[in-house]
Amino acid sequence: MTTQAELPHVEPDPTDRQLVEAMTRDGDVMAFELLLHRYQRPLFGFIRRQVGDRADAEDLFQQTVMRIYDGIDTCRDPSAFRAWAFGIAANLCKYQGRRQLTRSTVTLSEVIENRPGWGPSPEAAAQTGEVRDQIARALDALDPRQREVFVLYHYTHLSYDEIAVAVGAPIGTVKSRMNGALTHLRTLLVSLKEAQP
Repeated sequence: MTTQAELPHVEPDPTDRQLVEAMTRDGDVMAFELLLHRYQRPLFGFIRRQVGDRADAEDLFQQTVMRIYDGIDTCRDPSAFRAWAFGIAANLCKYQGRRQLTRSTVTLSEVIENRPGWGPSPEAAAQTGEVRDQIARALDALDPRQREVFVLYHYTHLSYDEIAVAVGAPIGTVKSRMNGALTHLRTLLVSLKEAQP
């Protein structure tokens, strides 16, 4: 594993901008390794929440990494690398979603696992699992563009500005999609709760 101290052209604890510039200017592969180490978990988590199936998510993650590496010189603003990288992942997920329309897919509710903890009682664990399932079903029912914005904001912690870059939409559109997602989620969760015996 490459350490930051081994990078000849970058300061210790380099910024995304410094790493991207080291890659584009010097072809520094170690800079790419640091960027990958920094973002692999959040990128994979975002992709997994978007597509559901772990094998599909792993494939899309690999494609994302290759597109980032091959296209690093197209990142116009190196300080906005994070939003740019999530934009690549989001576009690949959209393409995958269109391909999946003709195939059976795994829903988010099937992806979210009940992880029993040592603390709660079996009843509390069951109730927590039911809540997770309700949230997953509600997310599944969202418009894909609303779900994308919701996941980028709440699970990946991108700002509205970064989400706008990632999804290629004006910030007003991003905020509108988020408001729509929150409104639909509230309605869906209430109706799911009322439907319970």
